[in-house]
Amino acid sequence: MKIYFITIFFVVVLSAQNQLPTGSNDLFSGSGNCESCHTGSGSVLTFNGVDISPVTHWRSSMMANSSKDPFWRAEVSEEVQEFPQLQELIESTCTKCHSPMGYTNEIFSGGTSYSINQLKQDTLANDGVSCTLCHQVQPDNLGSQSSYSGNYLIENVDEIYGPYQNPLTMPMVGFVGYTPVHSAHVNQSELCAACHTLFTPYIDNNGQIAGTFPEQTPYLEWKNSVYPAQEIECQTCHMPQVFDPIDIALLPPWHTEMRTPFWQHKFAGANNFMLNLIKSNIDSVGTTSGAENLDSTISFTHKSLMEQSVDLELTANFSDDSVVVDLGILNLSGHKIPTGIPFRRMWVHIKVIDAENNIIFESGNWDENGEIIGLDENYEPHHNLITENSQVQVYESIMKNVDDEVTYTLLRAESFLKDNRIPPKGFTSSHFSYDTTAIYGLAFEDMNFNRAGGTEGSGMDVVTYKFPAVEEKNYTISAEICYQTLTPRLVEHLNEFDTPDINRFLEMYNQADKMPFLMKKIETSINIPTGVGEESNLMGYKLEQNYPNPFNPVTKIKFSVPLNLDTQNHSSLQLSVYDLLGKELKTLINKPMEPGTYEVEFDGSGLPSGVYYYRLTAGEFSDIKKLMLLK
Repeated sequence: MKIYFITIFFVVVLSAQNQLPTGSNDLFSGSGNCESCHTGSGSVLTFNGVDISPVTHWRSSMMANSSKDPFWRAEVSEEVQEFPQLQELIESTCTKCHSPMGYTNEIFSGGTSYSINQLKQDTLANDGVSCTLCHQVQPDNLGSQSSYSGNYLIENVDEIYGPYQNPLTMPMVGFVGYTPVHSAHVNQSELCAACHTLFTPYIDNNGQIAGTFPEQTPYLEWKNSVYPAQEIECQTCHMPQVFDPIDIALLPPWHTEMRTPFWQHKFAGANNFMLNLIKSNIDSVGTTSGAENLDSTISFTHKSLMEQSVDLELTANFSDDSVVVDLGILNLSGHKIPTGIPFRRMWVHIKVIDAENNIIFESGNWDENGEIIGLDENYEPHHNLITENSQVQVYESIMKNVDDEVTYTLLRAESFLKDNRIPPKGFTSSHFSYDTTAIYGLAFEDMNFNRAGGTEGSGMDVVTYKFPAVEEKNYTISAEICYQTLTPRLVEHLNEFDTPDINRFLEMYNQADKMPFLMKKIETSINIPTGVGEESNLMGYKLEQNYPNPFNPVTKIKFSVPLNLDTQNHSSLQLSVYDLLGKELKTLINKPMEPGTYEVEFDGSGLPSGVYYYRLTAGEFSDIKKLMLLK
């Protein structure tokens, strides 16, 4: 027993710099109590010498800071100031998931609501979405409508659910009064869905509640994708696994409890802006995390945004005196992107420069406040074809009120005017959840949006850019995907209100870096031949980009044979398709061709999804291009 207490004291001293709460209430215990046993020390909860303990990763996540989030508090304050008669409803609805240990314990104790004022005075409630919250959620109603919007079930049974069978119970029972129990539901998306499938009330022009609004639905978007069938859960990406055996507990010191796999509690999402804002205001926000931990979570978030969010495909062709650029943006995540609360946006910044570094065309640049240059005054519509600098492809959801007007207030949000966030692969309009996850606006009519060869579910958008070309020019084309957690127009809306929480957030925001985060970049180049127009196109062989691209399973390939060809002595023309290793898969043409423009069809049936090449050769001429098959 003496060794037991010495070990606890040693760990608490190490954690004192950013003290986690060690208090408790009827249902919950502070994360500081969990840290005392489940922290990285020596050979315990370390991997390759690095601390991978749950609290070390979690404490700097947005989950740990959910109740302290300055923007969230500002948003709640704005809604209450606009609709003071609904203050109790607003604050209880919002704290149910942002301060669940405060809200749930208050209701368990006989209360009927929970306020922001109560939250601010309760250290344990400010522990955010903490250890003993998630690990006490009962599995009974998970995945059903009754669990959504924070209607998780927690009962006073003093059990902690975990992923491992036959847990050692004595240390946890003796120290924090909970009995560890194995349950598979902690590794299932349905657990996350309880708070991340959120329907909020909206009011009509008379101030009466008229229905509910799908504020965020990543779980239902995931259900409408290929990922459930592949057993890829929310935890797969947001809690990456270590498959080496890991000793998961310090106590008792004579017992080594090796477990595999171990789910790292990184919870990296996409809220890089707020993480940086919290880091710049550690004392003011009151986070229990230090700058080093926040840097780690920011790094995880950047990696998620850059490597696990989108992939790009860029092609450029010369046609009818113009350069035509096709940019394919593939969603790599298991939900719409951008996801979460409908204040986030992602857009394309495309720039074309010539050999002298002159800008020939640019769409999607931004100003010193992080606002996109050229946006429509109301909101930017979805585009299939962009021909002007002022047109920008912005992926976002735009809320509307009962009068079909743009609104930035959740309590007035009845539906969407626009939702062209890119769906996950496999997403279709025939899925049972489509009524709450629908595509809105012009994207619904775009045959290149989430469609390949007319079939839904590509998880991709292909946007086309077209601009006049100048002969004998060399163009470099770059496209990058930009991301923002909060839009400047939303912040302008908050500036219309005057409350302590709003003013506090705006003070932090005004000092913050508001530039977009660059998720992915791709570049290509094109040489414009001498002369323009259809006649000059036939002065030499030409191979064009296939259309549609991506395709499923049929696409068309267009090419030209020159007018000045010596038809008596010209050699055979060959057009073939190859895989990435250079293996010829199909020869489409292998014979002499008369001068003219031709179009042939390639059927990819029987081939797996992926990138392929097609090549045109004739005499000394040779050209090769990529095509993408998406099934």
